[in-house]
Amino acid sequence: MITYDTFRAFLRAEGCEAQFDRAFLLHNGHTVLDATLWESGEGEFVFAHAFDWSATPEGREFWKTTDRKWTLLCLSS
Repeated sequence: MITYDTFRAFLRAEGCEAQFDRAFLLHNGHTVLDATLWESGEGEFVFAHAFDWSATPEGREFWKTTDRKWTLLCLSS
């Protein structure tokens, strides 16, 4: 099972933790993704449901690439 801590470590390793948090906050009514909210979802699909990739400064391609890396990590775990 993929944990919240694993997800956070992934974001840090990819250099996009602050960008993810900002986009998630703005898209989800100023709600943060914390360990409690993580437990209620499906971690391997977090990027698909987190926010509108096109509405971020990083853009759709950036998040699509990041999502692919995350998916590969989840599949290998």
